[in-house]
Amino acid sequence: MCDCSKLNLVSHHDIQSCPVRAVLFCSICQIYGHPTMKCPDRGNWHYRKPEFVEQLIPSSLLDHYKITSLTPMNSEVKAHPPYLHGDPVIEVPNDSEGKNIRATLSSYNLPCASVKENKRVLEAFGNLIGKKVLYTTSSKKK
Repeated sequence: MCDCSKLNLVSHHDIQSCPVRAVLFCSICQIYGHPTMKCPDRGNWHYRKPEFVEQLIPSSLLDHYKITSLTPMNSEVKAHPPYLHGDPVIEVPNDSEGKNIRATLSSYNLPCASVKENKRVLEAFGNLIGKKVLYTTSSKKK
């Protein structure tokens, strides 16, 4: 039996088919205890490296052309490849009241406080996910 009986689930299930345990499974490090979006392995937040060429092809095309082979990737690249369009950034329009920073924080489900604290939290989050935070100035059209 599973330990999630406190949730008042209708169906009884064993530990292998527990929905709570399934939510707390990380598909990056293959460990139970945290969801994928909260994985402490920061190196895999940027991308996941494919092992086979067929992983780069949409599944609808694989099914349509009946491709079942698994061709290994022959790349020896260990480092993160360079980004095509510059470094990834989080752009926030700058305002004196900090409304745009609060909106950005709430879109990422992060807590809000004072303007200075919000900037600090947003920049720390940007470092965590590997993005720079840019505060843009608004250009007024005449």
